[in-house]
Amino acid sequence: MSDLETKIIFFGISDVGRHRENNEDRFIVADLTRKVIGVYDNTVTPDLICHKIGAFGTVFIVADGLGGHEKGEVASQIAVEGTVQFLFDMENESGCPAEWLNAAIQSAHSNIRKASNYSDSPKGMGSTITAIHVGQDVMTVAQVGDSRAYSFRDGKLKLLTEDQTLVGMLQKRGLLTDDQAQSHPSKHVILQALGQDKEVYAEIDSHQLRDNDYLLLCTDGLSSYVDHETIEKILSSSSDTPTHCQHLVDAANANGGLDNVTVVLARLATKH
Repeated sequence: MSDLETKIIFFGISDVGRHRENNEDRFIVADLTRKVIGVYDNTVTPDLICHKIGAFGTVFIVADGLGGHEKGEVASQIAVEGTVQFLFDMENESGCPAEWLNAAIQSAHSNIRKASNYSDSPKGMGSTITAIHVGQDVMTVAQVGDSRAYSFRDGKLKLLTEDQTLVGMLQKRGLLTDDQAQSHPSKHVILQALGQDKEVYAEIDSHQLRDNDYLLLCTDGLSSYVDHETIEKILSSSSDTPTHCQHLVDAANANGGLDNVTVVLARLATKH
């Protein structure tokens, strides 16, 4: 795929849900080559809806703020904007995307901690972050918290991240079944978040890309209320990317809409 021109087509929606008054989710998309942002205040602009993947790639990020009204909104905004700004400001683009993302996430973590210490800023705020860097034929996924990244290829949905939650840890150790995890009273307790008063460790992995692959990022407002099979069914339909996004959000709200829900969906298209 690297010898051909690869474009990426994306859309994203962030919805407050049916029971929250404030949306603490944030998402952003940025072309690191041209240093262009394609999302402002959770609204997709025309700039990057369809664009060529440049030499330094494109980054997609979702963040779910923690800390209650206003606190979470501030934290998630710092998370997405701070990460992108760090990537834009890199003076030397040597190294690899995994190193770039890790450094950018650590910077965002520090920025949230600093903001939380200001006298006129909300105290105790934090945020999850899940980011995908897309290059010509490889994507790099970085995560802190429980927002998720998936790939969708040949009609099959694949989870690329592991929830950094108490329940996720218990499942990994074989102490909880999937059914028990779904109804566990502590299923939303996360093990680390940006802004917490200790170091964070981003889980980072890389995956090969192929023409017509889909990439999905979402907050737990989707993954907690819409099961794997339903997401797969929605993405298997012949709809366009914006319609897929809307159907995913509608499914989350139809199942209660108890949380903010954010989805970002991108498709690779190689020009022969």
